[in-house]
Amino acid sequence: MEDLKLQNPNGDSNYNIGKSVPRVDGVMKATGEVKYLPDIEMQGMLYGKILRSKEPHAIIKEIDISQATKLPGVRAVITGKNISTRKYSFIPNLADKEILCIDKVRFIGDEIAAVAADTNEIAENAIRLITVSYESLPAVFDPIEAMDSDRVLVHEGKKTNVAATFTKSFGDIEKGFSESDYIFEDVFETARQSHCCMETRGCIAKYDLSGKVTIWMPTQLQHRSRKQISDATGISTGNIRIINTPIGGAFGSKVVMDTKVPIAIELSKLTNRPIKFTNTREDEFTSSRARYSFKIKLKTGVNKDGRIIAKKAEVIADNGAYCDEGTAVLSFGCAFYTVLYDAKYTSFKSSLVYTNKQPCTAFRGFGNPQMHYAFEAHLDKIAFELGIDPMEIRMINKNKNGNAIASNALITNCTFEQCIQQAAEISDFHNKRISYKEFNKNSSAIKKGIGMAAMLHTGFTTRFFGFNATDTYIKLSENGIISVISPIIELGQGGLTAVTQIVAEGIGADVKDIRIINNDSDIIPYDLGVYGSRHTFICGNAALDAAIKLKEQLLDTASQMLNCQRKDINLKNGYVVYRNNPNAQCLSIEEICDYQAFSCGRLFSAVGKYVDELAPEGAKPENYSINIPTYSFGCQVVEVEVNEKTGNIKVLKVYAVIDSGRTLNPCLAEGQMEGAIVQGLGLALKEELIINNGKVANPSFTDYKVLHAEDVPEIEVKFIESYCDEGPYGIKGIGESGLVPTAGAIANAVFNASGLLMKELPITSEKILRAMGKI
Repeated sequence: MEDLKLQNPNGDSNYNIGKSVPRVDGVMKATGEVKYLPDIEMQGMLYGKILRSKEPHAIIKEIDISQATKLPGVRAVITGKNISTRKYSFIPNLADKEILCIDKVRFIGDEIAAVAADTNEIAENAIRLITVSYESLPAVFDPIEAMDSDRVLVHEGKKTNVAATFTKSFGDIEKGFSESDYIFEDVFETARQSHCCMETRGCIAKYDLSGKVTIWMPTQLQHRSRKQISDATGISTGNIRIINTPIGGAFGSKVVMDTKVPIAIELSKLTNRPIKFTNTREDEFTSSRARYSFKIKLKTGVNKDGRIIAKKAEVIADNGAYCDEGTAVLSFGCAFYTVLYDAKYTSFKSSLVYTNKQPCTAFRGFGNPQMHYAFEAHLDKIAFELGIDPMEIRMINKNKNGNAIASNALITNCTFEQCIQQAAEISDFHNKRISYKEFNKNSSAIKKGIGMAAMLHTGFTTRFFGFNATDTYIKLSENGIISVISPIIELGQGGLTAVTQIVAEGIGADVKDIRIINNDSDIIPYDLGVYGSRHTFICGNAALDAAIKLKEQLLDTASQMLNCQRKDINLKNGYVVYRNNPNAQCLSIEEICDYQAFSCGRLFSAVGKYVDELAPEGAKPENYSINIPTYSFGCQVVEVEVNEKTGNIKVLKVYAVIDSGRTLNPCLAEGQMEGAIVQGLGLALKEELIINNGKVANPSFTDYKVLHAEDVPEIEVKFIESYCDEGPYGIKGIGESGLVPTAGAIANAVFNASGLLMKELPITSEKILRAMGKI
């Protein structure tokens, strides 16, 4: 797609690309017209509730549902013994979860029984009437302890609590350490972070007598969810239809099927009525899945000049009681750790460990924020010990165009150096380090610091599945309305607006005349879904292909109508114009469509495709070097104040520089970055799902701390336009990149202010005071 640079495929100036087009769904959302799942009601609908385990690990001796079934208004009660007993997981070869527990529970919140009733209140009362007899078992909550335990097995059919391992090494790491002048070692820990979407998880399922089930739910993977549902229930994917309801936030939480979905299907089978489940906020915190917590041991060998020779990471991830996205999260984190900074030898070893805690799942950044926090803080310590400036050590080891030394990963459009330089420039990094050092000498309590963290992430997912392709269908009505059938999923990131802009630019249409149809799995083309910063890239490419084809059809017909040469005319903002007089509108798209329909007897339509031809090869282990199709780069600088009397940390300002390829919509891109940074601030300073003996101790926003508006510092965002040849109009995905370096930059700013290398997230005032020996 080389001919797209700075222009559209026909060589014309851009009218919609690089413009802050208002969100096409903005008015409906701002006025409350959009109906989210909790707002949806259906005739004859019943309400579902789940009985959850109060034991972290126990044998189920008896479940008595007799009193619940007698309650007026209760229409069905199910347990694990009268529904599908198939085990499932997002990764099928790790299947370990039952829809409802049959013989054993493995965490507080595990699903035991479910009811369907006329109202929510009746369903809740029915749940209280179900009694369960348990035989308590020893439980294990610490993944380190669980790894070494053969006395307590979370899954008795397995010989170990290590659910899976992932290892990738390049070169002889021990040889690398022997070639190093210095070796540095540190251990870092990150916390469980809750997604905290405004909309809680839920679904509505309706099973009909033909054997087909329709599910209304917010999901990030419309077609892949059908596969997960099929694995759990035994219903063929062809008999599963998903209607994607508007999504009130996701951040990875809606990648994997929620257990409520197969439960709702089973209840609908029994009642022949639609069944609705919605989580309470407490359910979100206590039974839904959060970010994987990591324990990261780093060992890095460097030369005297700060050049990294060898880098080794050993990661233990707390899996919780069941497998989900853990192996993918670890492999994703590995993919970036082994490439970040161009070392000669790299090694990544990881273990995913069962514990008797609620399971975890995908979360924005997919393991990369954890790994970047640890290594960026570790790198600042190395720089300090060697007497090297933090920016300088990053520049010495910078990534660059070509193949990475160790992994042979192909890096193109590399802006790593430029991002670091720009971040240092807009933040006045060097001068502030000097001025803050002087300030701290004269201040007894308040210490100021400035920290930097660089970043690389995917600009377009991975080739993990061996498949990166989708289609888009566009049709024109006789009145010129452009209907785009696309698998693009809108979850707040602006995907609908992005595809609208791409189609409008590709055709030469007005954005107001474009409609996106994207919510029904029976209609939309197959696609893997929205995750890994992939969606606008892939769906945008397919939409652009269709738009270009449709434009050619429109101009062919217009040239007949105008009795002119095809090369003499163009489409601009919904009108045909003459190229030698682009301001003279001579025909509207509506007029061309009317002529095509009623004078030519046919309509306009086009099918667009995008296929990542290297996906099958990139998914093979031996071709790890092309697993990431393209990289995005960035750097953040953070200024903080640390109060050494109270331990309080105040973030003064965040400077973020991001390689966006070509910025499609500056306003949406800036919003994406700001939202990601705020989420990163939460991970760094406040958010932690605290679990004591298997029980969540902070199951509400009263105790689970998120940033409030007054906590959010000034954020300055700058985009580096590198132009990605593979992206539609040169774009890269940036949905996750803003979050990746934030915690590392904050840790380094605290280190600069106080001399404290904070090795555990979140960095709280209590931990600051403890590190200072004051408590």
